[in-house]
Amino acid sequence: MALSAIVKCFFLLVGCFGVSTLAANILYINSVASPSHFGWNRALIYALAKEGHNLTVFGVDIEQKAPPNVTFILLEDVYKKLYSEQQVDTDFFAMSKLSPFEMLLMYNSYFLGVCEYVLATEGAKRLYDYPVDFGFDLLVYDYLSGPCLAALAHHRFRKPPVVAVTAYHGSSTAAYLSGAFHYSALVPNHAYDAMEDMTYYQRFTNLLVNTWEELLQRYDLLPKSNQMLRKYDPTVPDVTEFNRETKLILLNANPVIQFTEPQMPNVIPVGGLQIIDPKPLPDDLVKLLEQAPPGGLILFSLGTNIRSDTLGEARIGAILDAMEALPEYYFLWKFESDTMPRALPANVRVRKWLPQNDLLAQPKVRLFITHSGLLSTQEAIWHGVPVIGFPVFADQFKNINYCVSKGVGKRLSIEHLNTKELVETIQEIMTKESYRTNMKRMSALFRDQPEHPLDRAVWWIDWALRHPDATEMQTHGTGLHWFIKHSYDVLIPLFAAIAFVCHLLVFTVRRLLCRRKTAPKGKGGKQKTS
Repeated sequence: MALSAIVKCFFLLVGCFGVSTLAANILYINSVASPSHFGWNRALIYALAKEGHNLTVFGVDIEQKAPPNVTFILLEDVYKKLYSEQQVDTDFFAMSKLSPFEMLLMYNSYFLGVCEYVLATEGAKRLYDYPVDFGFDLLVYDYLSGPCLAALAHHRFRKPPVVAVTAYHGSSTAAYLSGAFHYSALVPNHAYDAMEDMTYYQRFTNLLVNTWEELLQRYDLLPKSNQMLRKYDPTVPDVTEFNRETKLILLNANPVIQFTEPQMPNVIPVGGLQIIDPKPLPDDLVKLLEQAPPGGLILFSLGTNIRSDTLGEARIGAILDAMEALPEYYFLWKFESDTMPRALPANVRVRKWLPQNDLLAQPKVRLFITHSGLLSTQEAIWHGVPVIGFPVFADQFKNINYCVSKGVGKRLSIEHLNTKELVETIQEIMTKESYRTNMKRMSALFRDQPEHPLDRAVWWIDWALRHPDATEMQTHGTGLHWFIKHSYDVLIPLFAAIAFVCHLLVFTVRRLLCRRKTAPKGKGGKQKTS
């Protein structure tokens, strides 16, 4: 055999050996009861599997057809218990009226409800039946459902490195993991409906909201999580210890497509991770796009949580009236029922399910009417499609507020829907070129990255595997008491000292003035002088 052939074979073997040694056993926990979170996490799970890692995935959602190196284990009936026992309020119009304080309290109740139901599943028992020395090299979990099952697994499997991920984008939700500081004057809390340029009242409210969120996490979520875990296993340490072990936080954020705020070094922005190259459309949708008038097609979808068929006959009728008043456009509406309160206009088509990302990539789709969910907003920006937002709860207000501030969308109320207003808004966005120009510019900025967000997420997870003992990306801020972290221990004595000095000066001046007024007078009514 020629020397060159031997060298080639050698490097081929080394390369294969190198790939195999990088393969790791990853425990992945996704107990967030949300189809959108599952879709986001699934993209990351399959990308890690493609790298050659072996993944054991415990989740409230599972995939039936998974790669051979991915094993899904169901945490059963969590959705059913959440909704049947009314831990989750499905009246989204009522939720839209909640104050940010009530909204954050509801989030905490949701996290704790999920924790309780997850720990009671047969899936959780299967996790605990694994041998202690099974050999997980890394623990990845979606932290938005709280630390429960992940903290239990971390303790049982001898503390493997931890990477927290989430399909959400609120930095403050990860503050107790990253040790971050809330910049209340800079950006509104994810649960607070406000623009970036806040008034004094809004900044004051935002400070209280951020403080409320941190207090809820520290004095409600964590202690109650401890109580539930120790009923399951009394030897589990305090979950704050588990939180401090977090090497990295992969956040579904990107400064181009949301209000910018400082991040801790171990918070890695991977916004748009779920966005993949568009797949070919089904034949019926291809035909619909071909038949669309020159004005183009308008996509209408309220996501997975808010069903269009539950809007009520009056709202559905108002939407259909608006669509009928605009025959120069086709409308494609994600409508989950076969029953309509009236016949569809000639320019309207409905489907129970739509390949949203694939449709948004089509040039003929000119406008996206959405609930302003985070993933939908990211996909619209990625593909450069202007939006009309009907926000209902959670971060949806913040998402559409950002789009409005950038001139790429308009915000309307789905609860107080007005046909005339909807028609005028559609006409404005479809005929005013600035919306499309601004969105194309934002799309170009969003896409112009050194690598795809999914590749970045995989690289950092591999980094955690390569450096399991590294602590340089973490901060000791996670161990600081909130009173110290926010410098209240310095500010309160400082302001007290300033107040004392000011009081002393006022007291001294008043005494001097009083002495001058009460000084004894000489003959003729004049004061005596020395």
